[in-house]
Amino acid sequence: MIEILMKAPLFEHVSSDAIFGFLEKIPYRVESYRVHDVVALQGTPCNHLMVVLKGLLQGQMVNDAGKLVVIEELIPSRLLAPAFLFAPRHELPVNIIAVEPSEVLFISRADFTEWMQLDKQVLQNFLMLISGRSSFLTDKIMFLSLKNIKNKIADYLLHHLSSPDTSTVKLSDTQQEIADRFGVTRPSLARAFAEMEQEGIISINRKTITINRMQQLRQMAK
Repeated sequence: MIEILMKAPLFEHVSSDAIFGFLEKIPYRVESYRVHDVVALQGTPCNHLMVVLKGLLQGQMVNDAGKLVVIEELIPSRLLAPAFLFAPRHELPVNIIAVEPSEVLFISRADFTEWMQLDKQVLQNFLMLISGRSSFLTDKIMFLSLKNIKNKIADYLLHHLSSPDTSTVKLSDTQQEIADRFGVTRPSLARAFAEMEQEGIISINRKTITINRMQQLRQMAK
């Protein structure tokens, strides 16, 4: 567990001895989850610092049309909804679901507050994380609300290029998984992909997508 925590931005420049020493003093707990288990429901009070130790979690919401939207994926060393831990209304804004067998570390808000008071580096790291979350949430709102499906596809493909010099993307997600990220239906996504191929912007060969008009794709992603 200490090795995973050492990789977390929250504990950057914090020694393993310091992490181990504080954990020895507090009644933390580690919970295990199976695939599709609910870690926490939207609206649940956020009373603990939660750190992913193992597996993969998703932050999910259901929009007004009843469509599942994946807000974020959380890998080991990531924090769950840290911006809401000290909010006046400290309730989780999303459902947290395990998509792989997972483990999560729970530390009470009171114990974590004491930790930050004792270790200024942990406090500084947490404040930087909260600032970064504000930027992430702003970008996510822009992505979900202001971009059409083709704009979202362009943004997605550019972010999944293996290097700046390549023009090929090997999809690791299914169309349904991509649709959930975009907050759209799978048929709508498939139709947008087909239109972009007909327009000559991309070529599709099963799970491999070749970008034929990189400049046009970059313009679409803006």
